[in-house]
Amino acid sequence: PADPTPSDRINNSRIVGGVIALTGVGVAVWTFATDGLAALNLNVMNFLFLFIGLALFTSPEAYEDEFGEAVLATSGIILQFPFYAGIIGMMNASGLSTTLAETLVSVSTPATFPAVAWITAGIINFFVPSGGGEWTVIGETILGAADQLGVPPGQAVVAYAVGDAHTNLFQPFWALPLLGITGMRARDVFGYAATVMLLLIPFLAAALILIPY
Repeated sequence: PADPTPSDRINNSRIVGGVIALTGVGVAVWTFATDGLAALNLNVMNFLFLFIGLALFTSPEAYEDEFGEAVLATSGIILQFPFYAGIIGMMNASGLSTTLAETLVSVSTPATFPAVAWITAGIINFFVPSGGGEWTVIGETILGAADQLGVPPGQAVVAYAVGDAHTNLFQPFWALPLLGITGMRARDVFGYAATVMLLLIPFLAAALILIPY
């Protein structure tokens, strides 16, 4: 872009892409060096090919573009979901999933849990901006906490979905097709979308707590 943002510079940086690629390939090599052929499985091969591809195309932006041309319909899933799976693995291995579920239960009552789940989903959505990807990361945690509090699973899922959709206003990926047609950029609508997001907070909080399921 003529006026690149910090994120544009990162996406097009060969240094950033190279460091990430070398880290991934290094982890794969270390895994084989320590465990031998016993480490060979589908997950490891997917991991290795993912980072070899990044090493070949050097910058994240170039890799994403080539990925999109190769598999038009499913590139977002194939490229992003391995990283979401990595997040899930780290959360489970570190005990963060259990801690998060216990925290949700400790700060909630059956009446306030939908609002707490909404806030949790909204925050996680900043880091995992995909409804399906985010659900794979925290869905089990939210349902587990809801079960402990006696909250219907459907109500917990609705609260999660509201949180996910709410903070999508802060990162309007949903507007990309419209922006492409109109020739606008995300920054042109960001202020309006963020304002609506803030104005919705009291309404959504009241609706989730007061409206019966």
